[in-house]
Amino acid sequence: MDSSHAPANDDRRARMLRSAARLRAVLRQGVYFLRSMEGARELTSQQISLLTMLKPGGARMTSIASNLGVRTPTATQSVDRLSKAGLVQRDPDPTDARAVLVSLTPQGEEVLAREDQHRSERVADVLSELSAEELDLLDAALPVLAKLARAQESSGD
Repeated sequence: MDSSHAPANDDRRARMLRSAARLRAVLRQGVYFLRSMEGARELTSQQISLLTMLKPGGARMTSIASNLGVRTPTATQSVDRLSKAGLVQRDPDPTDARAVLVSLTPQGEEVLAREDQHRSERVADVLSELSAEELDLLDAALPVLAKLARAQESSGD
């Protein structure tokens, strides 16, 4: 076995681990930043996340729990609250009679759009503090972050 590439592989792995740690720290701070926008808003960040994952076509309870990082009973409680508020509905899953599909109601779509607009305006206010070059760097990084998110979705982790 040729070990001439081992140091290069070790260096690459070390770089990936450093990048992973920095990415996790920045994303964590990003979550804190987004959650800080809640204030007296109609919905919490977790409720916004739940509603967002229902677009388009809805989601099963197990997927909702997995995406929120909670157990299924906790996700069920969240869905119950949103259902009582008229924002989501439960329907039989057309592909599995044992499962239910949770989807947005028209009222849920309206509330989500309003909350998304408010939060985007708040983020835009913060982005206004960046230079044009910093905005360009941010815009260039977004496709990479989107690719990472899609990779995570397809791996099922």
